[in-house]
Amino acid sequence: MTRHADGIDILEYVELRLPEILELDREKTVFLIGVSPIEIHGPHLPVGTDVFIAEELLADYVSELAKNHPELTFVKLPPLYAGSDALPHPGSLSVPAPHLEGILTAYGQGLAKQGFRYLFVADNHGGPRHQMAIEASARRLWRKHKFYLIDPFGLDFRYMVQHDPDFMQRTGLGPGECGDDPDSHAGTNETSLMLARCSEKVADDFREVEPSLPPSLRGGAAFVAALGRFISFLGGRKLGRDLKHLANTLAWVTDPNMKPYMGNPGKANREAGEAMIAARVEVAMELFEKALASGGREPVHISPMLWGVRFLRKLPE
Repeated sequence: MTRHADGIDILEYVELRLPEILELDREKTVFLIGVSPIEIHGPHLPVGTDVFIAEELLADYVSELAKNHPELTFVKLPPLYAGSDALPHPGSLSVPAPHLEGILTAYGQGLAKQGFRYLFVADNHGGPRHQMAIEASARRLWRKHKFYLIDPFGLDFRYMVQHDPDFMQRTGLGPGECGDDPDSHAGTNETSLMLARCSEKVADDFREVEPSLPPSLRGGAAFVAALGRFISFLGGRKLGRDLKHLANTLAWVTDPNMKPYMGNPGKANREAGEAMIAARVEVAMELFEKALASGGREPVHISPMLWGVRFLRKLPE
């Protein structure tokens, strides 16, 4: 058992014995798991950055949920160091999206068959096929078992990239420092998150890391951007905006001079990290509360970035 800083007990699933599992109230037990890949995060952050941040978010999720639901029991699964579309750079370990989808579906089915209802996910990886895979698993589990697998980052990431006004106001952050395309990986935002919660894991010289600037759109990236504009013109504004994001991502990861980070780590600070975490926890609570209030009557679906072309998750990395 893990004792949370707020005095909340969190059970570790792998430490439970059969009688203890059988005693859990099926309607009042919430399972939690951190899910993200092992991935290079520049020269200043460790390859486990996304999972480290996810684990910190899980603790905040529990703290907030317990305030409104003292009747709940919280059970933590071991972090899943697996994710799709990890940065294509030496040091990253990426998992094909169908594999990730299969693992999460199997975990959810295993819990659902025991009579449980909820698996809440903490995540910090914006890979498009990664997010598609998690949401595809969530929808499959709902269809087959009326089971809630909810990953709030699928919604957070859209808000960050597309500068959702309400979300930006919650964070108090501006473009280029909120995890958007010019700050998409190990830049100001992620370095701030690590300074807020895992400062001992950040390189001492992080402020000396030079900014990584978005490259110009060429080749396939330029084509995807043009396709996005055309689809927007035809009325598909949501998908058009998503394709603009994909074009920016492709331009970066296919650039022969790509740096293994995007943004300006030197601008990071602990306060910005805490502000981002607070805003993300608020979004998570809104989604989790919907699931808890519904109790299996209504789904809680998210449309992550590029959900309109989710068939892409089946393509090989």
